Amino acid sequence: MTKAKSRSRAFFSLRFFGQEIAHLIVKNKEVFLQLKGHCVKNKQWFELSLADGVYSWRGQEAQFLRKHFKNLAFSMKGMPKVKSPEHRIESKFLVEMCRGAGKFGLDSLRIQPVLIANKFPLQMPLPISANTGFPKAGNGYIDILARHRLKNNKTRLSVWELKKPDAYQHAASQAYIYSVVLLKMLRHSRRASEWFKLFGFKSRIPASLEIEAVVAISRSREERFKREISFLKESSPLKIGKDFIKLAGAYYREKAQSIILEKDPFLE
Repeated sequence: MTKAKSRSRAFFSLRFFGQEIAHLIVKNKEVFLQLKGHCVKNKQWFELSLADGVYSWRGQEAQFLRKHFKNLAFSMKGMPKVKSPEHRIESKFLVEMCRGAGKFGLDSLRIQPVLIANKFPLQMPLPISANTGFPKAGNGYIDILARHRLKNNKTRLSVWELKKPDAYQHAASQAYIYSVVLLKMLRHSRRASEWFKLFGFKSRIPASLEIEAVVAISRSREERFKREISFLKESSPLKIGKDFIKLAGAYYREKAQSIILEKDPFLE
C-alpha cells in the first residue's frame, strides 16, 4: 500500500503462487517488468535465468518470464515449492474466493475477498501484531479480508487466518485479535466510514456489527483449534458493546489447482 501511494507511477508486486518474482511498473501508460534483487532468488527457487533490470512487458524478456512460469506451474501440477507454503495456500484461497458458484467445492458458500478496483486483493494492514498469539504494537496484516453474504442476504466482514498444511501456531488467537482490532478501527477511527467503503459496503456502518474470525487449517489440527477456541470463549469477550465476533474453523485440503473445504465453516 505504501508503494501504491506514488503519484508518478503505479507499482505492483508480481507473484507466483504467493512468492514475489518481479515488480510491475505502469508509467505514462506503458507497462514494465522490473527485477530488482529478484534474479538470485528466482534462479534458486524456480531455475529462472533472467538478470535484474527493467524490461518492456511486451518485450522478449517478459515473454520469456511468463512462459517459464506458465510451464513451471504445469510441470509442478500446481504445487510448486516456494519459500513460504502459506503464501501458496493464500494465493489458492484467493483464487477460490474469486470464483463464481462452487467455491471451495461448496455450492452454498457466497464469499468474496475485499479487492481494490475489483482486481487486487487488499492485504489489510493493522497497527497491532498478533503472530505470538498476544496483541503487540507493531505491523500486523490480515491474511485475507473478505465479505461473506448470508442466506438472509446480509453481509459480514470475514477475517481469515491461514496456516500451511499441518501447521497451527496461535491461529485462533491471531484471527480473534485481528478481528477485534478491525472492529475498533470501524468504531473509533476518524476514517471509519472510508474504511467501510473501501471494504465494499455502500451503506453506513450499522449499529451492530458481526465480524467472522476464521481459521483455515488442516483437519489434523482440529483438536488444538478446539482447545484454543474453548480458552478464548472463557477468557475473551465475543460481544463488545453491540458488536459480535463469531469464531469459525475451515478445514481444508490443498489440490493441484484448488482448495477444498470439507464443509461450510459457518454452518457449525
